[in-house]
Amino acid sequence: RDYAIKPMNCPCHVQVFNQGLKSYRELPLRLAEFGACHRDEPSGALHGIMRVRAFTQDDAHIFCTEEQMQAESAAFIKLTLDVYADFGFKDIELKLSTRPEKRVGSDELWGRAESALASALDSAGLAYDLQPGEGAF
Repeated sequence: RDYAIKPMNCPCHVQVFNQGLKSYRELPLRLAEFGACHRDEPSGALHGIMRVRAFTQDDAHIFCTEEQMQAESAAFIKLTLDVYADFGFKDIELKLSTRPEKRVGSDELWGRAESALASALDSAGLAYDLQPGEGAF
């Protein structure tokens, strides 16, 4: 039997999504995990606890229709802030990272996604720093 270690959770969540859904009516599909990730970082890139070879990552992915993006984002932001508050974290610094130079997807799709995220933050009355070009994928 072959085993593998993963550098990130995204591909595994996409595989779960691809395995089961048969209709858009089954959306949204919300996946979350605290999972172990392993990366073969060059020794010069390692930096204390900020850049390591193995770590546990809290990660989540929401598969939804375009019409569900803003509401799903708003609900997830609220849940995240509630969990942080339960642990005593009150002054959270929020950042909205936008499309990177090299990316998957069209500018039109990125624009709609960025707009939904910004609307979710704005509707919650949350201040955030815009991070142009810092998004992933």
